Amino acid sequence: MTSCSATLTSQQRRVLQLLLVKEVQMEEQCNKHMARFTNMLNELQWVNHHNDSDEHALKCHEFVRVNASIDCDMTVHEMVPGAIQIAMACDCVCIQAACFRIFYKWQPKLDNLRMKLLKIKTMCSGAMTHLPPTNDGVETCAKIEQIVRKMLKPTPP
Repeated sequence: MTSCSATLTSQQRRVLQLLLVKEVQMEEQCNKHMARFTNMLNELQWVNHHNDSDEHALKCHEFVRVNASIDCDMTVHEMVPGAIQIAMACDCVCIQAACFRIFYKWQPKLDNLRMKLLKIKTMCSGAMTHLPPTNDGVETCAKIEQIVRKMLKPTPP
């Protein structure tokens, strides 16, 4: 990056810095979402540990109630203004690579994680329409556990 940034204008350097900050923010957001999935799996394993079916149903209902209002944070989604135009107009591989990573690595990954969180939120909201707690909570927890396990499964490089 040092040899490349020596030929950049001040605007290009500023955009490159903003792109690198954006990448870090997106990676941190992905890590937060993955931590949320890990916490959900831990909660579900704890919920499933109860042998008493009434208590199990109650714990599932509580899990569903809490997750019916989870936040699907969209704060770190916008591209750095003007970055694409600058990347296309200059010969800076660093800016081009940062734009490429944001568009083809971080945005799709974040979108996938957010969509899974939204799916879980929707499932929980739908299950909350059945009061008092029924087997819908238990079934919903089982489906959510499958989704979360799939999300946490390591992907090949």
